Amino acid sequence: MPVADHGFKSILVAIDFSAFSDAALSQAIWLARQCGARLVLAHAIEDLRRAAHVTSSEAKRDILSGEGDLFQKEIRSMSDQKLRDQIASIKPSELKISSETLLGEAFVEVIHAVQQEGHDLVMTGTRGFSGWKQFFVGSTARKLIRKCPSAVWIVKAEHAQAPKVILAPSDFSDVSRQAVLKGLWLAERSGAEFHLLHVIDSGDVRDDLLDRMPQGRAGRDEINQKATERLEAFIASSVPASVNITSHLTWGYPWQEIGRIASKHNVDLISMGTVGRSGVKGVLLGNTAERVLDTCDCSILTVKPDDYVSPISQATWQLHP
Repeated sequence: MPVADHGFKSILVAIDFSAFSDAALSQAIWLARQCGARLVLAHAIEDLRRAAHVTSSEAKRDILSGEGDLFQKEIRSMSDQKLRDQIASIKPSELKISSETLLGEAFVEVIHAVQQEGHDLVMTGTRGFSGWKQFFVGSTARKLIRKCPSAVWIVKAEHAQAPKVILAPSDFSDVSRQAVLKGLWLAERSGAEFHLLHVIDSGDVRDDLLDRMPQGRAGRDEINQKATERLEAFIASSVPASVNITSHLTWGYPWQEIGRIASKHNVDLISMGTVGRSGVKGVLLGNTAERVLDTCDCSILTVKPDDYVSPISQATWQLHP
């Protein structure tokens, strides 16, 4: 029995014409072919002063003494042409693909596009420092993960193709269940190994039970047994019986264990949920996810809770006239 459809319908790829965004685009093309999603390539122009250097003298005068309409038209036109050239190089005959130029701070304008156009996934590239065993998330990517209402997939250049080994950490919450299901769906489409991880911490046992538990090895065994039962119940309720997964139950700091398991099994994609409170604006990633972003040398797919509210207000203007 296959995994239920947990693919995506509309994917926005943040493009800055670097090798890193090329990797994100390659991954997005593979993904769109798996789920029939439409692709939108979005390029945000943040530095308008720099952009002014390549516009015509009329456009320069317009930004200094006019209303700026001619200036905006010229820089949008140049960006649109570069995006069209990139699309043409893909030869996307079987893909639904379009492009748009946005003006303003990249992460804000991408979020505005998600809010206005209904994308359910944003993909962006960033650089990795594998020699240091550290994954450095750029400013735009980090802000998208924290504040974008859709799922966000950060792609390392080394992982531009279909994932081969996927890890889904779970704390048994609804949002981690969503991340597990998306990871399973991706694993089925790519033929990837799938690993499910739960790290035992104080959240596994209620405070009143901790007070009554025996100290030492006996207490640890009881906590381990209860966590094992919860993990097995989670798998039974989330994973079809026909799907082959490898489960891990470990003790320690969750972010450290996620990194250790990812390194041990050569994971190239981590699918994980973010932590939020219902209806509260400005929800940030939990501490575990923050540390995973900084320390794991993997691409990362993050999934928001259903009740997540972005702290970025919706735009009331047309983003790309």
